[in-house]
Amino acid sequence: MAEGLKDDIAVTPAFEELMSGACYCLALRKASRRMIRLYDKVLEEHGLTIAQFSLLPWIHAMKRPTVQRLAEKAQMDQSTLSRGLALLERDGFVTSDVDPEDRRKRILRLTDEGQRRMVAAAEAWKQAQDEVAAAMEGVSMADLMRDVGRLGE
Repeated sequence: MAEGLKDDIAVTPAFEELMSGACYCLALRKASRRMIRLYDKVLEEHGLTIAQFSLLPWIHAMKRPTVQRLAEKAQMDQSTLSRGLALLERDGFVTSDVDPEDRRKRILRLTDEGQRRMVAAAEAWKQAQDEVAAAMEGVSMADLMRDVGRLGE
């Protein structure tokens, strides 16, 4: 037993529930880590992680996306997003230019290689999607997505 812990601590209903493995947060974190590994594995051959890949369609679809606007859409903090964008820029998938209307901001765009990579990687992404759906046979994925989405609101 670790120093400072006693065998005779008061076991409350909350503690019993925690020890039963019924923590929603920890269960979602565990599932999230497994999902990230699955998607990263299929995207690896395209030189992308799921976090990086998820940004490419946003950049493609948004009109004159800035780092700030992309962070809002992707629900990320700007510093995390900036680190991810730096890797995409380093690899030649994204470029940024100073916004002529506000020189403090950068306008993002996909390079030709970024567009090609996004389209090719979408096929690998679909493979992961299909794997998850097959593993969840009997579960309505539409209901699951709706319910999980509610947690993120």
